[in-house]
Amino acid sequence: MPAETPLKKLREARGFTQAEVAEAVDIDQGTLCKLEAGLHMPRKETALALVKYFGSAISLEQIICPEKFEDYEVAEK
Repeated sequence: MPAETPLKKLREARGFTQAEVAEAVDIDQGTLCKLEAGLHMPRKETALALVKYFGSAISLEQIICPEKFEDYEVAEK
């Protein structure tokens, strides 16, 4: 599991709190924390909601298989 997942890097780069993102995609903050740590596999609906929330700045694959993207860098907005 990666030290920092693409999801966590993107959230932090955009200046959002876990609480803000979790509320926006209708999951609890603990679930988002586990997703960001690579400890939990999201439901398809959750992964799609995260992609939509971040305006496609992150892919489904980056959310579902974060270990493949250890070198992920957030693109400038």
